[in-house]
Amino acid sequence: MTTTTRNDGPAVNPLDLFLRPAQAKDEAFLRSVHDAGRAWEFEPLKAQGDEELLATILKQQAEAQHDQYFNTFTLAKYAVIEWCGQPIGRIYADFRDHEIRILDLIILPAFRGKQIGEIVVRGICGQAAQERKPVTLQVHPLNRARLFYQRLGFRDLGPNPGPFHEMEWRDPATAPLKL
Repeated sequence: MTTTTRNDGPAVNPLDLFLRPAQAKDEAFLRSVHDAGRAWEFEPLKAQGDEELLATILKQQAEAQHDQYFNTFTLAKYAVIEWCGQPIGRIYADFRDHEIRILDLIILPAFRGKQIGEIVVRGICGQAAQERKPVTLQVHPLNRARLFYQRLGFRDLGPNPGPFHEMEWRDPATAPLKL
């Protein structure tokens, strides 16, 4: 998960943000967002200078990720995040009866630090609170997004099998306690 930080610029007006369903015409943009969001993971490969290999791996990763999300999370929605009509990011989220699961959230680097990720996540948390369910996600322990989610009230439930940590947000006023 990649999100914004608070240090890189002024916040945006939430009314200027819009999430719209991703379409086939968005494919090139969405690939660029994927690649930007995964750049931190592939720095060692990029440093080797084999741009063709890096492009091939990122393409395979994007396709595998998309396929896995939609094969595993059958209620997943895939949306483009727009700011003042300009596409600036993407989100995958799965809306189930018992939870809303954020699968992936990426804001392009040029638009980070404007609280866009925070606005999007708080909107999802608001919907979850109304529906009396938690928001869940997984994040790699080395991804700085983990601190972002902690700041927004997500608690770290610890590692899953594999490299990711499970995190959860619950509205204490509306969600039942998990035993």
